[in-house]
Amino acid sequence: MKAAGKAGIVVGGYAAAFLLASAAVAIRLWMTANHKDAVASSGMYAFGDSIIFIFVFGVAALVPTGLVLFFLRPVRLFWTVASIGALVFAATGIGASLLFWTTRSQPPGTSLLAQAAALSLERIIVAPLFTAAFLICAGFAPATGPRRAFALAALCEGGAAAPFFLWILYHLVST
Repeated sequence: MKAAGKAGIVVGGYAAAFLLASAAVAIRLWMTANHKDAVASSGMYAFGDSIIFIFVFGVAALVPTGLVLFFLRPVRLFWTVASIGALVFAATGIGASLLFWTTRSQPPGTSLLAQAAALSLERIIVAPLFTAAFLICAGFAPATGPRRAFALAALCEGGAAAPFFLWILYHLVST
């Protein structure tokens, strides 16, 4: 298959993921259109809509991403650079998790550390998607070095997100 055909398949896959995520948000909007809470807390519902879109798109986009990785399998330089980038990115997940847990009981402030702590939750929330993406990369990596690096990055991402999601689960079960 030629490069244009491969690119067309991948772009079509991402377009399908976008349409699927949009449909998920549209269904949620339809189900909550006349709900009193949705009207009273429209900002919270809008945030929920964005989270739904991000996660549905992220999961659906794993398929075209897998195709891209399959098509790039013979390019060794790509795998080396991408695996190093994955490790660097996973380190930010661990940093965000540590920052969240060490500063969550402190009052909010205007310092750079306080602002970074406020953004750390968003980084933790997307960690499960990156865990899946790095595992897929590890599966497609043609050499042992990049494969191990992607697996380590996935482990770091999962480790960064697990305490937060277990904390949420604990609070949901205990109430």
